Amino acid sequence: MNDASDVYALFDGSVTAFGGFGLGLGALLLLLLRFVVPRSRRREVRLPFVLLALSFVVALVNGVLPGSHEDRLHNTLKLIHEALLLFSLARSFYMLLLFGIFERSQRPKRRLLSGIFRDIIQVAIYFLAVAILLNEAGVEAGSLFTTSALITAVIGLSLQDTLGNLFAGLAIQMQQPFQVGDWIEFDEDKGHIGEVVEINWRATRIVTIDRIEVTVPNNTLARAAIRNYSRPLNLVRRAATVLAPYSAPPARVHRLMAEAVVEVDGVLHEPPPDIQTITFTDRGVEYRVRYFIERFDEREVIDSRVRDRLWYALRRAGLPIPPPQRTVTLVEHNAATALAQHEAQIGDIEKAIERVPLFAPLSHELLHEVAMHSERRLYAPGEIVIQQGDSGQELFVVERGRLDVLIDSHDGMQHVATLGKDKFFGEMSLMTGEERSATVRAIGECALLVVSKESLQPVFEAAPELAQEISEVLAAREAERQARKSLSPAPKAVVDQRSGELLGRIREFFSI
Repeated sequence: MNDASDVYALFDGSVTAFGGFGLGLGALLLLLLRFVVPRSRRREVRLPFVLLALSFVVALVNGVLPGSHEDRLHNTLKLIHEALLLFSLARSFYMLLLFGIFERSQRPKRRLLSGIFRDIIQVAIYFLAVAILLNEAGVEAGSLFTTSALITAVIGLSLQDTLGNLFAGLAIQMQQPFQVGDWIEFDEDKGHIGEVVEINWRATRIVTIDRIEVTVPNNTLARAAIRNYSRPLNLVRRAATVLAPYSAPPARVHRLMAEAVVEVDGVLHEPPPDIQTITFTDRGVEYRVRYFIERFDEREVIDSRVRDRLWYALRRAGLPIPPPQRTVTLVEHNAATALAQHEAQIGDIEKAIERVPLFAPLSHELLHEVAMHSERRLYAPGEIVIQQGDSGQELFVVERGRLDVLIDSHDGMQHVATLGKDKFFGEMSLMTGEERSATVRAIGECALLVVSKESLQPVFEAAPELAQEISEVLAAREAERQARKSLSPAPKAVVDQRSGELLGRIREFFSI
């Protein structure tokens, strides 16, 4: 190539595919890909670029080699150039479809173009490139598929399962009984409940709750009855059953269960849980609570929390779950033993109450009277003991465990304190009946001692002068809390005035 006409001949079709149009089209597609492909995926453009560059180099070498363009060497180089160019164009065109149309049209957890269809389109594009290349090489592509009916039948039989999975995958994509991200069950084995993570041309991959990956052929899924726990809404109803003694009125059990379940983390308030009386057994009455959750992957954890909360609610209400009544155990239990056990429990309660500054003015006899009418309660981790704004007439003493004190402000729930062993709360509600000023929630399992208004009523009736001393203790504690906030102690006159106000409210509340 010694003059301009030789350079022009390089792109006239004798040494390049389609008269140089293919090289220009490849360059244009690569330019478009630079604007379409995300920066994080730019490495995928290297392959079509390298193929296009190699095809240009081969065409250039073919053009500068001496000899006629009809020589065998020139024809071989031209065929290599065409193969590189065609596969560069095929790859570029597929990437342009993928990133320019389908990837931009996808929605969260849904793809307009599934993996199966992407594979089919990609194979079709490459198949077209191979057909064009065979045609350029002088081979009739159609004759390859009509040469032997026997070979076609053998291939069809050998690919029967593969083709069945392929068409089943296409049917799944068109009907969409499930999609990536859905939780499904495809047979009676509860271990085969899992989240769909991929649907390809041969099989569907599912990850179970035990984090085990199960690969299910599409043909199997197409014949199975599929339960989709993510549709039509992302709500799943769960249920838990519990036994209560015959002595407990059903209305009371329903109320206790409803209050317990609605506080469990993960249980939805809407739709609300519902309680049903199921049957009467030899152990007691069987009840069932049904509730809704959104996090199906946490269903077992939420179910466990519900059962725990039901146990604590029934135990706290004095309604333990009846044990199986299949054996009879005789235990000698006389009046002396029972009295000793009762006195020991009262003694423990009395010691706990004695450590509360509020009850310091009480004599030993009056402390014993309060302990006689007090009770112990168990609370589950995360359970709310008192709610800010609710009315109450009880004081709580922490015997075991830790609790958070929270105040609802315009910024949400704010943590203000943590209560541990021997701490107490609720004294203002006990003495005056005022609303709870904070929310107290159990951090772990907590054992609390509860002193109610009914426990103190006999004390004030026997010694009404104690109201004066208790009001002074309350006023002093309130002044201490205010001093910690303002860093300055309240004047004694202010404390005395507050004590008088509290004294009037105590006398009015207890009618003394």
